[in-house]
Amino acid sequence: MSNLKIRKTSLLAVVIIIVAVIGFKFLSSLKEAPKKDSGKAKIIKVEVISVTNQTITADISINGRLSSKHKIDIFTEVTGRLLPSNKSFKEGVKFKAGEVLLKLDDSNYRMNLNATRSSFHSLLTQLLAEVKIEYPDNFSKWENYINDFNPESNVKELPKVTNSKEKNYLVSKNIYTQYFSIKAQEAQLDKYTIIAPFTGVVDNANINPNSIVRAGQKLAEFINPDVFELEVGVSLAEISKIEIGDKVMLTSNDIDGKWEGKISRIGESLDEKTMTFKIYIEVNSNQLYEGMYLKGVMNSFEISNVVKVPTNLIRNGGFVYTVEDSLLHLLKVDIIHEADKYTLVRGIDDNTKLISHNVSNAYEGMVITID
Repeated sequence: MSNLKIRKTSLLAVVIIIVAVIGFKFLSSLKEAPKKDSGKAKIIKVEVISVTNQTITADISINGRLSSKHKIDIFTEVTGRLLPSNKSFKEGVKFKAGEVLLKLDDSNYRMNLNATRSSFHSLLTQLLAEVKIEYPDNFSKWENYINDFNPESNVKELPKVTNSKEKNYLVSKNIYTQYFSIKAQEAQLDKYTIIAPFTGVVDNANINPNSIVRAGQKLAEFINPDVFELEVGVSLAEISKIEIGDKVMLTSNDIDGKWEGKISRIGESLDEKTMTFKIYIEVNSNQLYEGMYLKGVMNSFEISNVVKVPTNLIRNGGFVYTVEDSLLHLLKVDIIHEADKYTLVRGIDDNTKLISHNVSNAYEGMVITID
């Protein structure tokens, strides 16, 4: 290869290298320079309130679920066929106190009972002649009793006997044994008819006429739809502020209206799970229903030297965030009274700066600035 050709090749290589270097520098200049890390953490802005301890009037807030004060489960104590009646025993049907709810077929049992009464009547009649001779002073009482005896009606109470000899005579003839046996059978006969103990309405009925009902079978529930009890919990600190008979104003989130109730019962023991006493509030209204939730307030009372803090600012059951030297601090407080939207606490000095809202991902020592 000639010297000229070698020089041309070398020159071309140098030019290519120079162009590559210039292109690389040009392209590098087009890239955005990375931002420098300032090394500073993001500072959160917060709003604060300066607190002052004071005497505050507090209410006892309560809420609970209504249940009928008069409510019974209807069971049968005997076996028999359910008889049809003029009024259907179905859910929602109302019955007055003393009205027949259900009646089972008692014809066989009744006839057997009447036969037993007839035998007892016969036994008494046989004794009458001997009583006239041995105990003439009481003869007229026994005679009248036997004459009024009706085998198809409940046996009346036996004549009073004061003579011990006469009493022993009656015992030897099994008069008292048969008498009490018949009274037990009469009580059993009454169980074939179920009477409404109070004015109310049938609920959860599950029986139809002519069905065979077994002894011990639950047939329905029977409730008073106008008289209710509201079970609520009251803390140990609040229990001394209430008494039986205190009035309570109640409202519902579901329907409009206000209802006045009164405390009818107060539990004597502290519930270990909730650490509250059970309070029962009676309320009467045809606007309310079994299972509804109601809320209300009870007696107002004054609490001194406390700070009123929004309940949503209480952390971990007894801590609040305060601000000092642009840093967040967790402060332990004593909870004195809790309501729906606020909590009264002690343990915060006057003029302490308390954050007035929840801060996301807050922690002890977090750097903040006051807005």
